[in-house]
Amino acid sequence: MFKSIATLAALVSLALPPVLAQDAPQIDAVDAAIAPLMQAGHFPGIAVAVLRDGVPVHIGSYGLAQIENEVPVTPHSVFELASLTKEMTALAVLTLADQGQLSLDDHITDYVENAPAAWADITIDQLLSHMAGLAHRFEAMPNGEFLLNYSTDDMLASAMQTPMVSEPGTDWNYSDQGYFLLGLVIERVTQQSFGAYLQTQYFEQLGMTQTHMLDQAAIVPHRVEGYAWTDGELQRNRRVWQFGLTSHFGVTSSLTDMIAWEAELSDPHIIDPEAITATMEIQRPFDAGANCVSWGYARGWMAYHFDGHDVVDHGGYSGTAYLRDTTTGISVVILTNRQDTPDSLSPTAIAWAVAHAVEPDLPADGPHCWE
Repeated sequence: MFKSIATLAALVSLALPPVLAQDAPQIDAVDAAIAPLMQAGHFPGIAVAVLRDGVPVHIGSYGLAQIENEVPVTPHSVFELASLTKEMTALAVLTLADQGQLSLDDHITDYVENAPAAWADITIDQLLSHMAGLAHRFEAMPNGEFLLNYSTDDMLASAMQTPMVSEPGTDWNYSDQGYFLLGLVIERVTQQSFGAYLQTQYFEQLGMTQTHMLDQAAIVPHRVEGYAWTDGELQRNRRVWQFGLTSHFGVTSSLTDMIAWEAELSDPHIIDPEAITATMEIQRPFDAGANCVSWGYARGWMAYHFDGHDVVDHGGYSGTAYLRDTTTGISVVILTNRQDTPDSLSPTAIAWAVAHAVEPDLPADGPHCWE
């Protein structure tokens, strides 16, 4: 890791390209919040954007995109978004529903031939809210290890063979499998690949030129290296598997492009505003303690209502986090290259700390709605 805060500060100054280094907005309190968390969480590199009503108020790059060659993170570094992809998938499904091309009450068996009998009662909306009773992981893992390549047909076959964990609609279980199936629905309805649909409907129109689906064989300018904190040291995380359909985790993007995405969510011109609203509506409420009015899972987001704030957030296993407070207009995008694990500081914790640095009414460690 870094030898000192001075080393970190030097890397920050190197991280921005010349134009952005002069023009990028900066908030000292954000830098002060990030530095200790970056060290405590052993993050090699972090890219951070804070926006208010879709306009950047802080753009920061910290540390290294690639430790081996001392390549600094910049706003143009390309990260795996991992499960931040899910809110994009949800937006696509809800847009198609608003267009009348599908119904949220449709069953997955309407779109998947020869589906298991246990799937008969699963609806599209249950998939969106992780209420379909499906398991989380479903890919074939011979001897407990991932394969290097999975076709979409391979993944569907594995999904069909994976036992369900509950009856549809009766319980909540976070499920990559469910969002994979939503990608199949999008492909069946649009007659396009999932990636092509996102590109034509969203990314190209928003000028998000660095945003694509994960392709391990592609030469991607500014792609970051991934790391994990393992056995008391940073190691390469060796995430080199290629999947045919990755509607559950597969978008890659840069901070610059995610700023464009958040600007669109804040003031939509391309994306369906009603779909944006629908993604943030709680579908599965959880028991709330004294700190929150309500909280639960929406569609591609966790949602919280507390102290007059309406907030959604989500994390990604590759080391990403995204937080939106629709009450104050504050949004935070956190992109890191240290994968998230249960025993490590979460990138979502950084998102809340950064949001608090800009908007002190927001809790620095999140709302703790369960307490």
